[in-house]
Amino acid sequence: MRSWLVSVDLPIEAESPAAAVEQFWAYLRELGPSELPVFVSPADDELAMAAYVSGVEVNLDPEEE
Repeated sequence: MRSWLVSVDLPIEAESPAAAVEQFWAYLRELGPSELPVFVSPADDELAMAAYVSGVEVNLDPEEE
């Protein structure tokens, strides 16, 4: 079995770290898997990162078409 790194990155402006965490979870609940990109890479090769939305790989690079 292979190990994977899975992450969600959201830029959040908040008054405190605790408020940022609260907003983070609110965004996750609101956006959900159909809108929020999740980044996945093999644990031993972070440069192989890919973005997924609703379980489908997507290209989020605006310069690549």
